[in-house]
Amino acid sequence: MRDALYSAQGGASITKIMFHAYLTHSQAKEYTQVLMQNGLLEQDIEAASLRQFRTTAKGAEYLAAAERMSEMLAIETRRAAKPGAFLL
Repeated sequence: MRDALYSAQGGASITKIMFHAYLTHSQAKEYTQVLMQNGLLEQDIEAASLRQFRTTAKGAEYLAAAERMSEMLAIETRRAAKPGAFLL
C-alpha cells in the first residue's frame, strides 16, 4: 500500500500504480478502493481523465510515519554496516 500511495503523490493512473507497486490490475483496483475508503487516496478530478489518483494529505502523513518507522527499525546489513563490524 505504501508503494501505491508513493506513486500517486503527483497524480497517477492505475497503470502507473500497478507498475510501481508491482500489482496486478485487480490488486491495484482493490488497493485503490481501500485507500480511498480510508481517506489516503482520492480521484484527481482536475485531471483530464477520471482514472487519475492522488495521495491525500492524510496519505502523505501516513507515508511520512512509515518512513520514520522504517528508519527506526532499520536492520543493519553487511553492505550498510561499517567496515569490520562483523569481524569476530
